[in-house]
Amino acid sequence: MSSLLPGLAMPPRGGKVKPVPVPGVARTGMTIYSHADDLASHWVRMVAAEKDIDGLHVELLKPGVKSEDLLVLDPTYTVPTLADREVVLNAPRVIVEYLDERYPHPPMMPVEPSARARLRLALLRIELDLFPLVQAIKAGPAGVAQKARKRLHENLIAGASLFAVRNYFLSGEYSCVDALWAALLWRLPSLGVELGAGGQPVHRYAERLFGRPTFVQSLTPVERALR
Repeated sequence: MSSLLPGLAMPPRGGKVKPVPVPGVARTGMTIYSHADDLASHWVRMVAAEKDIDGLHVELLKPGVKSEDLLVLDPTYTVPTLADREVVLNAPRVIVEYLDERYPHPPMMPVEPSARARLRLALLRIELDLFPLVQAIKAGPAGVAQKARKRLHENLIAGASLFAVRNYFLSGEYSCVDALWAALLWRLPSLGVELGAGGQPVHRYAERLFGRPTFVQSLTPVERALR
């Protein structure tokens, strides 16, 4: 069970999940284990930057070098992983929602239930529809990568009008969905995706996101070099 749910104990029926200490790792405060160039890791780092968390440590993992601390915390070695006191989380969307609830200011999800549901649905669609395309472009054979590149382009052009409706995605306020879009759109040139004239609403939206100080703060040196 510990390898599937690191840092959590199974509660009794009707009880609550109780965090348990993870042996072998001495730490205080919050640590985010992150790749230097990874879509999900960048998303988590960006949300953490918005929250301006005192004492936060972001550990950038070196390619080909295993972190012994992360192996102890999470034997599945899933990245990104967040460790906060006795809690260990290794799913990006769960980490993002945890950060928003643990540090409620500034809020990155709407208060109104229907608006929250719409943004959660948007997050789900990006993760299910677009994340695999990015991965296929980066790691797939040439033919697979080219098909994924075409599909990513088509998806963004088809939804271009949604980026022009309000200052931020489906909202007048910056949210965790915008943070995810920023991480994805920043990578388009390195993925070989050019939106052209039909993507102007997407480009204007992206420039608003890239201009945020917290976005600049969230970039690793590797990510800065993507553009």
